[in-house]
Amino acid sequence: MKDQYQKRVWVFRIIAILTVGWGSYYLFWRYTSTLNMQFLWLAIILILCETYSFFDTLLFVLMLWRPSNRTEPPPPIQASVDVYIVTYNEPVELLRLTVDAATRIDWKEKHVYILDDGSRSHIKALADEFHCGYITRGEEWDGKPRHAKAGNINNALLQTSGEFILILDADQIPASAIIRRAIGYMSNPKVAFVQTPQYFYNLPPGDPFGSDAPLFYGPIQTGKDGWNAATFCGSNAILRREALLQLGLSRFVHEMEDNMREKVMQLRHELRGFRMTSPLQKAAMTQLKSSLRAANKALDSGQSLEVVGEMARKAVVEAQQSIALKDFDQIASALEELGGQGDASALEARKYILENKSRLAARTAPSEPEAVGLSGEAYSGLTALQDGEAIPINSLSVVSITEDTATALRLHAMGWKSIFHGEILAYGLAPEDLGTAMRQRLRWAQGTIQVFMRENPLFVNGLTLAQKLLYFNMTYSYFGGFVNLTYMLVPMLYLFAQMSAISAWSWGFLLRLIPLLILNRVMFAYISKGLSAQRGEQYSISLFPIWIQAILSVVTGAKLSFEVTPKQRQNGNYLRLIWPQLTVMILAAAAIFYGLYSLAYGINPNPVGIFINIFWCVYNILLLSNIVRAAIYKPPSDWNPRPPEFLFPKST
Repeated sequence: MKDQYQKRVWVFRIIAILTVGWGSYYLFWRYTSTLNMQFLWLAIILILCETYSFFDTLLFVLMLWRPSNRTEPPPPIQASVDVYIVTYNEPVELLRLTVDAATRIDWKEKHVYILDDGSRSHIKALADEFHCGYITRGEEWDGKPRHAKAGNINNALLQTSGEFILILDADQIPASAIIRRAIGYMSNPKVAFVQTPQYFYNLPPGDPFGSDAPLFYGPIQTGKDGWNAATFCGSNAILRREALLQLGLSRFVHEMEDNMREKVMQLRHELRGFRMTSPLQKAAMTQLKSSLRAANKALDSGQSLEVVGEMARKAVVEAQQSIALKDFDQIASALEELGGQGDASALEARKYILENKSRLAARTAPSEPEAVGLSGEAYSGLTALQDGEAIPINSLSVVSITEDTATALRLHAMGWKSIFHGEILAYGLAPEDLGTAMRQRLRWAQGTIQVFMRENPLFVNGLTLAQKLLYFNMTYSYFGGFVNLTYMLVPMLYLFAQMSAISAWSWGFLLRLIPLLILNRVMFAYISKGLSAQRGEQYSISLFPIWIQAILSVVTGAKLSFEVTPKQRQNGNYLRLIWPQLTVMILAAAAIFYGLYSLAYGINPNPVGIFINIFWCVYNILLLSNIVRAAIYKPPSDWNPRPPEFLFPKST
């Protein structure tokens, strides 16, 4: 078995080296010999897209360079496990299947909990029926950010005590052996989570919506596992409570430090823009700026948040009192002048002010921070530990609508290890219509890009170089939406308007391009041998409008929300959802006919260029036709998917 593994790895490496080598030669030749100066803007766009694709190949090779070789899992360890079944608005009939199977899991020390984010009485009754725990949100969440699934799990973590947590979505029916087959990896105290595949028992014939993911839950996760970068996928995973709590506490301290630093810097920034109208204010501002610089240095040197906050608050109070003291000095000077003119009471008042001005300044100093050029929001933030959160510790990340990726990244950055165990141990539901499938993929893409924008893995301390690149690759792939659109438009520009990004279409161009395409196909075919990965590959290209929409929505700051994926087929006309793909197909077909027309009538006399670009137009039409078929797909009338019978031996 080990010899076979080594053979597969080395065969892949040989193919990969040939692909990367020829790809490097091809790109060098493209950059130095083929850029069309007449349409340089188009030439640059195309060569950058090709460079993107080549870099994508490099990341793919890195990921699969040393895949893990896990066969039989380690023997189980004895430990308590909390089984979390996460639900919001799923039908009770669906949830019943998961709860029933969870109670049958073959593990002595387990406690099953339904985490009902919908606070539904009939779900509470279901929990009582199966003698499960029932956890919902308390009053402390009223009016506070809920953070969807992540918030639901974080809320439950503070109310349970198992050493490990098995997380299941409402539709993921576990096999009885799921804990016994996966928990042995936890004998290594540095392992934070063990991820198992997500498998769908309701896939329609032919998988028209590309929901099956054998490539991801096979070579890709195995490849990442070899670099200690296996991805947590939100369900069908066992997590170590200690790792989650350590992560939550670490992030709490980190976020509080960032909050304090932000507030102190905000105070300093506000002072720079404050217009000083008198020498009194100028002196107070100079003192305040100096004190805030000292507070910032104290934070950088490791002083506690309490000490730094007190330093900043004290600086503001002293500035306020300084203004009041100067005011009393001016009043005393005015009274002295009156006394010189024979007013005895003025001299008595002056004497009283000079003897008591510190006490008077403390009592009469302006209480609002605005008096010294500061906003109340920044000043009050010096005392706020966690702004607007219901609970202080968020173990699962809440920076993204896909909490799983961000959480795994943070755990890896802290030095924790991950495991991918490739055995199918839970059975769930995939989208049964194109609209649901597209919304699900849009949410995944948006969440991953949120992670990239807020916690760019390339700059996260604690990750190895390979982990940085593999996490970056998860986001990088979605920018392929722009690249794929470019690849579809470039042939049409040539056929319609003879706008060529290539200086000369020739057989020499084909002799360099075709071997690269063949090597790429051979490498992919070798990795996906025995897997039905074709549909997933088609969708990764056909969904270019979804990837573009995801990037634009995150970059522009659009409000994103977590939506539970519907578990039943939704009726509707889905052709309207794929109008960009239909538009490209119609334009490509028109370009083919016009290209042939232009060749026949001598408008464009270059047959090599025309037939190369016609080939790409035909290829794109065939590729996009799969999503058209999915839009009009209806399952067979006798299609009635059921979970595997062996999951419920007592009820069948």
